[in-house]
Amino acid sequence: MLKTVLMGHIICITSQKGGTGKTTTSVNLAASLALLEKRTLVVDCDPQGNATTGLGINKKSLSNDLYQAMLGKVSAKDIIIDTGLEFLKIIPSRFNLIRAETRLALKPDSQKILRSLIENLGDAFEYIILDSPPSLGFLSKSAIVAAEWLIIPLQYQIYALEGLGQLLYVVQGIQKKWNADLKIAGILFTMCDNNSSAGTGFAGNGSDSFKNKIFSTTIPWDKLLRFSSDLVKPLALHDIMSKGAKAYLDLAFEVMNLFGNEKANHGHQDHRSKFFNIQDR
Repeated sequence: MLKTVLMGHIICITSQKGGTGKTTTSVNLAASLALLEKRTLVVDCDPQGNATTGLGINKKSLSNDLYQAMLGKVSAKDIIIDTGLEFLKIIPSRFNLIRAETRLALKPDSQKILRSLIENLGDAFEYIILDSPPSLGFLSKSAIVAAEWLIIPLQYQIYALEGLGQLLYVVQGIQKKWNADLKIAGILFTMCDNNSSAGTGFAGNGSDSFKNKIFSTTIPWDKLLRFSSDLVKPLALHDIMSKGAKAYLDLAFEVMNLFGNEKANHGHQDHRSKFFNIQDR
């Protein structure tokens, strides 16, 4: 069983399906927390390195990345790099991370390697966001083992919750074997039309057990979010007034409220005003 140490909230953004807004959520939630002056770290656990690119990092310029740290060649602290936001850092990844499964998966306690790296960061960060691959392989499981909380992004569809079974089966196995403290923070509906209300339309489809695990915030269909990878920066730094940027700010406050870090009502206009004031500094 993993030892609990004093550190920030560790949140894995995970989904076994691609195209659900997983990396978009990792980048933009982390950026919103950072804009609210929360010391935040993104750990890019996906060999595609989209979170790394999405935070403006040129992968060709990197000398070290998560793969070298998982091999034990460098420490996690040595590969943390700055982003365009003062309170946001990243542990970057490149395609070489795909080799981790063949080189590390068969080693004893290999699933704990990532967790150990993060533990060595101590309390340097208030929030650590893990962006995992769209799969249930070694790297995704390692990210889940390392996390305290899971956020599961899903496209807003009537039967979306029915596809959670395989992921939840893996989560239950991880809870039993490696991480008894692992919890689901919530299911986040993405690509919603017309400001869809979370949970609407899911009655009678076997989702009752998830009703109290659905975030109030939904992420709207926003063409800027759809093409956010081309922006190579969080959406809030491109268009703070966009629907997507405002939604991820709301999600940041909902996450902080969930962890008891802020005494504020979710969605209040003052939250956005504070956000704008930070941007204007």
